[in-house]
Amino acid sequence: MFFVTTAFAQTTERTVESFDKINISSSLSVVLIEAENEKIEIIGVPEQYLENLITETKNGTLNIYVKAKVKSASDMQVKVYYTTLNNIEVSGAAGVKSQNDINSENLVINSSGATELDFSINAQDVSLTTSGASSVKLKGVTKNFTVSLSGAAELKAQDFEAKKVALTTSGAAAVKVFAVQEISGVLSGVSEVKIYGNPPINNLQKSGLADIKNGNNVSITLPNDTLGEINTKSKNDTTRIKWGGTMVLIIDDSVSINRPVKKRRNHWAGIDLGINGFVNASNSLNLNNPAGLDTSNPSKVTQFMELDYAKSWTVSINFYEQFIKLYQHHVGLVTGLGIEYNNYELKHNVQLISKGGSFVHENVTPYNENYTWGVIDTSINYSKNRFKTFYINAPLLLEINTGQHKNKSFHFAAGAIVGYKFTTKMKYKYKEDGDTQKYKDNQDFNTNPFRVSLTTRIGYGRLNLFATYGLTPLFEKNRGPELHAFSVGVTLLGF
Repeated sequence: MFFVTTAFAQTTERTVESFDKINISSSLSVVLIEAENEKIEIIGVPEQYLENLITETKNGTLNIYVKAKVKSASDMQVKVYYTTLNNIEVSGAAGVKSQNDINSENLVINSSGATELDFSINAQDVSLTTSGASSVKLKGVTKNFTVSLSGAAELKAQDFEAKKVALTTSGAAAVKVFAVQEISGVLSGVSEVKIYGNPPINNLQKSGLADIKNGNNVSITLPNDTLGEINTKSKNDTTRIKWGGTMVLIIDDSVSINRPVKKRRNHWAGIDLGINGFVNASNSLNLNNPAGLDTSNPSKVTQFMELDYAKSWTVSINFYEQFIKLYQHHVGLVTGLGIEYNNYELKHNVQLISKGGSFVHENVTPYNENYTWGVIDTSINYSKNRFKTFYINAPLLLEINTGQHKNKSFHFAAGAIVGYKFTTKMKYKYKEDGDTQKYKDNQDFNTNPFRVSLTTRIGYGRLNLFATYGLTPLFEKNRGPELHAFSVGVTLLGF
């Protein structure tokens, strides 16, 4: 957990044992520098917090992470001087860049979470595996480049020249690669790939809605099973192309396209915006508690999670939808993928802690110390104390459409959404000596890693309203008050 203040930047130098691998976690800014001697420079961290920033070498791997609170200047940075580097592991929300070329025979890079990487590389073989919401930017040269991306990962390697590229993608990965001789691999999900270098050998295979584009050239791609038969007829200056249900008419330099009327509109894919809230074990919105409950039955206390509903909201980007017909376009099953960001503004001046077992249990042990509790802060007046969650969702809905035109039809859908919690954190904002201070607590606060929610969607034409209710409690059993999240809102933009 970091606290950021304005202070004079200071530099601390550490010696380290020899290493050729590096493992970086926590929310750190790291610069990699090839040099004649190995050492670490820590910039902007006051002396009293240095012991919480760990830099240790084990079995040839340099591990860099934060074990407790670090209060640092805004220009905090860790510089790593190395002689040889063959493996880079990055996780969490770390940002890592190279100051000069990383020279290696065989370089392996693994990243996950919300990491940001920016490397210049000169290597014979490079292997990159990245997932989550990682962003990777590469430049330089290599002979063989092996890439595996999943989730919402992004790779910008159009300036990284490789003779051969082996590429595997899934989810909503976005990729730009430069291949001189050959590119091969398997693309799935809604991945988008741009190929630079015009390699003569292209053995890419794709499924789902994966999209392939060649460098700066624009192309349109569709899944193979949707193309159907293409009929082309030309006469004088007129060409007619029938592509599935679409007719393209080309006369001289003008093009007209006639498509059949769409009878159904997507009701999952799009951008949703709504209001967030919690209900207690009795499904009541009232989280207020009678006096003395914190001593007589503290596990029932929910008051510290009361919300300011004017500032509690949810936004979802549902980027993929698949409709499975049961009866024409009128009845079907809907599934897909989406990401959901929740913001809960706490009403009271509390600080959440994840090891609040002493407030609930008389005898605290390592097995019951984890309990999410809200402590009234009497020393700081928060202008913002927000509880945030981020999920990756997959729905399964039964949908009914009444009309024959997507803009003149009532629709109703109901079912369940399965969610995987990607991250949880608290964000605080307050004034100290007239200066605005901010810090984030990136613990999971004992929240359930998986969630099942009931949902319903109803509307007419473009109008789409939704409501969700979490069947899974927010916190793990006996590790926090029993609360269920809900949201109601509207689809702002349908895809």
